[in-house]
Amino acid sequence: MAQVLRMPDTTELPDSPQRRFVEELFSYYRDAGRPALRIITDDIAERFDAFTASRETIRRMLRGETVPVSWQVVDGVLTVLCARASIDPDTGRWEGGFDEAPTHRQNLRNLWNEALDAPPPPPTRPSGWGAADPWATSSTPRPDEPPF
Repeated sequence: MAQVLRMPDTTELPDSPQRRFVEELFSYYRDAGRPALRIITDDIAERFDAFTASRETIRRMLRGETVPVSWQVVDGVLTVLCARASIDPDTGRWEGGFDEAPTHRQNLRNLWNEALDAPPPPPTRPSGWGAADPWATSSTPRPDEPPF
């Protein structure tokens, strides 16, 4: 049985431009009915001749482990997920009163650019390590320690 791909929680992917990119992409994945990664890669291969996206790349995108440097890959995944969800990626992202609302595609591209431009998130420690880091340094000396 295939493992269910879930949106990473905030301990796995803290609030950041990368998280906002993943949240948006994952919403299309949900709307598409959570297709198997093999189906997404097969759909991309059928639609596009110039590039492919591996299952691992797509999995890492949806888990927030990577932000592809190629818009072509992100756009290919978006196009396939939108087709499966019956969403036109070139229609307005938000309905009702927004005169200059970006399209689904432009909104994801904006989030993708923000994620690429942001500094990488700090590495997360494996669970079970506890909250305290014995090697962490504090910029403020404790009152019971000499200032050296």
